Amino acid sequence: MKVTHIFSDMDATLLASDGTIPQANINTIKNLTIPFSLVSARAPMEMDFAIDQLELDSLQVGFNGGIIYRGNRHNREILYTQSIDTNAATKIIFDIHNQFPEVSLSFYDEKAWYAEKNDRGTAFETAVTNLEPTIINFKEFLDDSIQVFKIMLIVFDEAEMQALVSYFDEYAPYSVVVQRSGKYHLEITHIDAIKSNGMNYILSKEDLTAEHTIAFGDGHNDIPMFKLVGHPVVMNNALDEVKDYGEFITESNDDAGIAAFINRLDA
Repeated sequence: MKVTHIFSDMDATLLASDGTIPQANINTIKNLTIPFSLVSARAPMEMDFAIDQLELDSLQVGFNGGIIYRGNRHNREILYTQSIDTNAATKIIFDIHNQFPEVSLSFYDEKAWYAEKNDRGTAFETAVTNLEPTIINFKEFLDDSIQVFKIMLIVFDEAEMQALVSYFDEYAPYSVVVQRSGKYHLEITHIDAIKSNGMNYILSKEDLTAEHTIAFGDGHNDIPMFKLVGHPVVMNNALDEVKDYGEFITESNDDAGIAAFINRLDA
């Protein structure tokens, strides 16, 4: 199999359930001779540790395609950004705040994560990313100077999650896309901030075709990746409806499925 570029989701794909990178993945990816790009719903600051451990110097995709960059917090070079329209972001934040007051609601700009309070959702996210939100008053903070790249809703009750999904099915005042990322996260980005668009930017920049690329993923927001690449590889821990999009199913994230698949290619 000819492979010119590898793309990978982070959570529940590259990362084990405890949020760390399995050593087998680290060893295998560091030895690659082709580019490896993270394509994540995470903010760049939440991706830095992986870029450092894997010693990546290729282009990376954050916010589901809302930002494309190279480097880490010390030398980040940003090539492309697509934030949510400020008026749209403000309306969505306050609508959700008023109609779903029990939902954990937060948002990101390029450099920080913001919430009005620490709650079960922010505690859950902190346990995953080891980052703390900046606590603000939404009404006082949100203005035309703020670039909102992602609005994040963390919901632990599936019935409430479905109510939110249904709410957004009928709620489209502005150009946004709403996607589930894992079991508990509902994430809102600019309508063009989807993983496949970020990947297409990289392919165009490197003058590559999708035919000889691989994408690893596990979630619903990885489906655009799977539809784009020549060889979609789904983790064994993914839901069955996501596995339907895979050409291959590899081992689970806890069993270093990325390394297992790459090493089989080299065998």
